[in-house]
Amino acid sequence: MDGFYCNECYKADLTEFSEQVLNISGVASPNAEREIMYLADAGNTVALKLCADLVFYRKILRRRPYSEAFALYLRSSDIVIGEDGGWRSQGSSYPVAYWMLGYYLVNYKRESGLKHSETIETIEGMTIEKRLETAFYLALSCIEHIDVPGAYNLIGRILKEISEDTALFNSLGGQVSNALKESGAFKKMAGKVDPSSASGLSGASELFFKRAASEGYVYACNNLAAREAGAILALAQRDKEDPEIPERVRKYTEYLKRAADKYEPYAANRLGLFYINGEIRGSEGSFHYRRHIAPSLAKDYFMKATVYPDANSAWAYYNLIRYFHKDYDSNIDLLNEHMSKIKELNPRIYELAIEL
Repeated sequence: MDGFYCNECYKADLTEFSEQVLNISGVASPNAEREIMYLADAGNTVALKLCADLVFYRKILRRRPYSEAFALYLRSSDIVIGEDGGWRSQGSSYPVAYWMLGYYLVNYKRESGLKHSETIETIEGMTIEKRLETAFYLALSCIEHIDVPGAYNLIGRILKEISEDTALFNSLGGQVSNALKESGAFKKMAGKVDPSSASGLSGASELFFKRAASEGYVYACNNLAAREAGAILALAQRDKEDPEIPERVRKYTEYLKRAADKYEPYAANRLGLFYINGEIRGSEGSFHYRRHIAPSLAKDYFMKATVYPDANSAWAYYNLIRYFHKDYDSNIDLLNEHMSKIKELNPRIYELAIEL
């Protein structure tokens, strides 16, 4: 499979968008949203992508938000899907939309909000191998035109999944490796990493995560923290006093802090747990490293996890009630407020909280 062609006419669309929307109304006001919709109706590829974002993130309500946003991303990317199922770009594309389409292909019915997406027939008919292959080339084509941290992170996720699955590596490893070797973006950061083997793809995955994290992309920071957590657990299983563990722990907390200090709830809650009881959790279990216990820091990070709330914030409220219960003993209003937040954000955790 080849990459996706872009003739860079989006640059004129960017200028038009800036002049007619951004410079006048910004991007967050109701008037800006209406102007984005108006410009999208006229076919501006930048506005089409932003209009899709508004639908995807529920700023504009639709009956089938994920499906309708997907269709708008396709229009922004100027991609047509043939009867053979092949994805082809006609060239008049806004490359950032490539990344979002790749995000759909990786996450649909698997992770994120798309895990519970309404049915999107185009994706339903694709195998996981085809989805990952197409998503890889979409994200790679994106960064060849525009540096988008989310696209770097998505490539990191795809390479990680391929490197960890023998069947996927046998099916996709060769072409993905060759495409990376030809990629100008990868050549700039490859160093001594050779993506020809599964371990090489894993190393390349880390490079892409680090590239995204260097621009402050919080989910890449979380992915790097997860890699460190996995390494810490593997070391601790062999020897809890392994001399490599402290440096791994330092990196683990550093990556989480980058995301948590930007109010990313998952990272902030994980840091709170680290500072309250030393917990480091990975996919294979957990390990407690108690050399940095600091309840005041724990409380600060639990609170940060509630500033820009999502479902993970419910765990932060739960942990505040669990570990700082004295704050609630004489403040029943605060307890009721936080319990209501838990119920709203994640009803499953509410059932645990009422047992505290």
